[in-house]
Amino acid sequence: MADPKQKSLEDLIKSVEIFEGLETRDINKVLKVANGKKFEKGQIIFKEGDLGDCFYLIIEGKVKITKQVDGDKIEDVAVLTAGDYFGEMSLLDGEPRSATVIAIEDSRLLEVRNSQFIKIVMNDDNFARKVLWAFCITFAKRLRATNSLLGEFAKRK
Repeated sequence: MADPKQKSLEDLIKSVEIFEGLETRDINKVLKVANGKKFEKGQIIFKEGDLGDCFYLIIEGKVKITKQVDGDKIEDVAVLTAGDYFGEMSLLDGEPRSATVIAIEDSRLLEVRNSQFIKIVMNDDNFARKVLWAFCITFAKRLRATNSLLGEFAKRK
């Protein structure tokens, strides 16, 4: 019997900011191209500088995001758990990864490759409008937060 606290894959995808507002038929398009991936504790999911070619949603487990700073120094940036996601920028730009992600527990992830995602966007105008609008809102929020942090940083100098 399924754990009633555990969300369905559809609910997990709907909880991702960039997929908010998608209808069940749209979510099913994403699920159709998604792949389940398992990573063991300590396994690197991707490294900073790797090709950014997919998005991940954490179904179970925990991952750590790290960033190389000042040459060889590695800083922990965040710890993400079930329901969190990462790599979403690569759905659009395919640029190299800006951080390293490591499983810190055995983890089960849902992977969406950008090539598959772009096919959905290119073939469904309604889906494209909803998702691209959500991307714009999400990135505007992040830019505002970053600007705020930069302002605080500048005040300290």
